[in-house]
Amino acid sequence: MFEYLHGKPGFWSKTGPNADVAFSTRIRLARNLASVSFPHMQEEGEVVVIKSIASRFVADSVYGKSLSLVDVASLDNNDKRFLRERNIITPEMELSSSSFVIMDGNDDFTILVNEEDHFRIQVISPGFQVMETYRVADAVDDELNRMVSYAYSDDLGYLTTCASNLGTGLRVSAMLHLPALTMMRSIGDVTRVVHDYGAELKGGAGSDGKTIGNMYQVSNKISLGKSEIDILEEFDEVALMLIQMENEARDDYIAQYGRQLEDRICRSYGLIAYSRILNYVDAMENLSNIRLGVVLSIIKNIELHKINDLMINVQCSHLQKSAQRVFSDELECDSYRADFLRAQFS
Repeated sequence: MFEYLHGKPGFWSKTGPNADVAFSTRIRLARNLASVSFPHMQEEGEVVVIKSIASRFVADSVYGKSLSLVDVASLDNNDKRFLRERNIITPEMELSSSSFVIMDGNDDFTILVNEEDHFRIQVISPGFQVMETYRVADAVDDELNRMVSYAYSDDLGYLTTCASNLGTGLRVSAMLHLPALTMMRSIGDVTRVVHDYGAELKGGAGSDGKTIGNMYQVSNKISLGKSEIDILEEFDEVALMLIQMENEARDDYIAQYGRQLEDRICRSYGLIAYSRILNYVDAMENLSNIRLGVVLSIIKNIELHKINDLMINVQCSHLQKSAQRVFSDELECDSYRADFLRAQFS
């Protein structure tokens, strides 16, 4: 299965609307059963109930034979990390002994089972396309609801483990590439503006919310007291504002520091093309510069989706799948990463 996944293009291998800034759009819907404890409080029998519902969805839903149910706890650490790097599972699921994931072979959606909530429907699309992504998630939600009754309150909406997800249970987010705003040292101001719109901006490609490769995730903060359409429309407004701000910052940066920017991008190209050892952070930072260079036509011989693809495939477990071996240490991983990238740019 993992060899098949590794060889199959993901959402990042395509480019969608506003692809120059928007890497991807994600819709997540949190749903729970009324009669079963939340995942962190479950007894063994309750885990069996949740798994049986997931199995029934795989067997009997309209999505047919394209679905599979994976017991995350049964996987080794490298395969768990591979799924997490691919945005199929979360870091919390890597550590869980009772989590599962329903995977769609057509890559239209995944359902995280027994993560923080019983079910989290997740759809990720390339570029910025909020409503299109939501429609897929909404259809999956309807099909799952056909098989199970959700925990719901007339006052609080869908009941969830975390209070921030009460109401619609909807979390909408976009992964944005914001190199110009970062170089102009405007991210602090941008974060405050986003907060005033009821959203949040945080680092999107590193652990513990750290920013790597100028990638940021913007998402809604509240799902209670608003309809799903209201949340989607408000998020659409703030995300498009960020995209416009980044594009304006690129124009301003080129006008002020055009030669320096061109040098920065070309240096990154040289480092990627000729390095013998590259850690993940350095690879992402240089790929970020190259991605900007592709968008600005400073680099003309590479398509944008290829850089997107490399930003996923330079992660350690993806490199191990490519090498068909488990690396003995960090140096071996960094050496293989450099070899891998050098081959892509040769």
